[in-house]
Amino acid sequence: MQTRAVEGAYPLRMGERTWGPFALFGNCASAAVATWCFIIGGYVSYYLPAGKGSVVMLAGILLGMFLIFLACVPMGTRYGLEAVRSTKPQLGARGSYFTLALLFFSTLGWNTLLVIFCGRAGAEILIASGLLPEAARGATQIGVGLVALVVVWLLLRGGPAALRNIGPIVAISVLLLALFIIGLIINQLGWSAIADAEPSFASGDDLLDYTIGVELLIATALSWWPYVGAMVRFSPSTRSSMFPVLAGLGIAVAVVSFIGLYSGLAVPESGGDPTTYLVELGGLTFGLPALAFIMLANIGTTMVGAYAAALAFKQDPTIDRKLPWNVATGLALGATALVLIFLSTPFFDNFGTFLAFSGVMFGPICGIQIADFYLVRRQRLDMRSLYLDGPGTAYWYTGGVNLVGFLSLAAGVGTYFALLDPITFEAAGLFKYTTASLPAAAMALVVYLVLTPLLNGKRTESLAGTGRQQGTSGASVRGARG
Repeated sequence: MQTRAVEGAYPLRMGERTWGPFALFGNCASAAVATWCFIIGGYVSYYLPAGKGSVVMLAGILLGMFLIFLACVPMGTRYGLEAVRSTKPQLGARGSYFTLALLFFSTLGWNTLLVIFCGRAGAEILIASGLLPEAARGATQIGVGLVALVVVWLLLRGGPAALRNIGPIVAISVLLLALFIIGLIINQLGWSAIADAEPSFASGDDLLDYTIGVELLIATALSWWPYVGAMVRFSPSTRSSMFPVLAGLGIAVAVVSFIGLYSGLAVPESGGDPTTYLVELGGLTFGLPALAFIMLANIGTTMVGAYAAALAFKQDPTIDRKLPWNVATGLALGATALVLIFLSTPFFDNFGTFLAFSGVMFGPICGIQIADFYLVRRQRLDMRSLYLDGPGTAYWYTGGVNLVGFLSLAAGVGTYFALLDPITFEAAGLFKYTTASLPAAAMALVVYLVLTPLLNGKRTESLAGTGRQQGTSGASVRGARG
């Protein structure tokens, strides 16, 4: 039963939540500090110089993490829930499968980016060492990426215990590597060259450029939504999760993204990716170990993404019984392998659009979760109905779908598009004062609060009278206090 809980559909009891603050921080940082930070920083370098960009990235990531923390952490720690099941109260028993699809495609995108970088780093090591010719670079990148996916699958055979043990080691190693690369870049290129470099696509409107930078980092933080629930469910309390989550997924990301910011400013053609010139800067002695650690970082992060996707697959009890853990992780990683082989170049070239769509979807999801958990249900959930479907259960609504939740999501998504086009990055005049993700989340929250008593009136009256959500048996299960 314990294995079924940690690797499948069952909630975790307090005795099964074995991750202390250090393990949680290690896995949060391991999930977050990977080479995608280079591209995030590189995008900010298009709009902001080094000093302003550094401050904006830290502010933006913490703003986004505030939403993620409110939406995911209390439910995850009190009830032992992962991301998909936590949306049952807002979207309905069947409606929550919408977030399963979002989670799968989000982790697929991030994992694809990671293995692309892993392949690039591995190919650079082999070519710089003289083991392979330059002509073999493309095939080598794909081959190394596929090997990395196999390594991740083998490591995940140990389940969450593997994450708990490996995550802190990877996190500390990568953070030290990040500081080393920052020092190497500053030492070799000179701080004045970095500080004086002008962003290549600045609009000329300082406030607009600031807001674009903030928006990119808010969207980055919101993209952790699929990951947070999978990790904090192993933590015994909300209070002990606060610093590990904010530091691991927030501050650490901003610091490592400085590499991409400084690289993009000093070497614009790099796009923020230092793997293209690390060997040239540090020589084989420094460049090759740095590239090797980049590969290690990506393997650690891909583990967390594949774990979150596999866990989401198994949230349906029927699928959970029929789908072994190793098959679930294999499906998650197999999809990544297909994208790596056939679509790696177009995906990499459109990463900015992928990142923006994280804000489009996950911002409104956070909005309705905050509204539902804190203001509608008063932090009480019906544990039975979270795990039992069918008419008469608390989260069945009509046909298993909560129309209020989806109307609220639509309002939030519409608000985002009204303020910012995530494909062209063309912004409305109001955008530079508000960002797009924050108003999208706020709109979804407000619409959810307005429509809930109108369309789900009886449920709302019951909640207002009792302060708890009733299940089929009339029992309410309160999670462990954070």
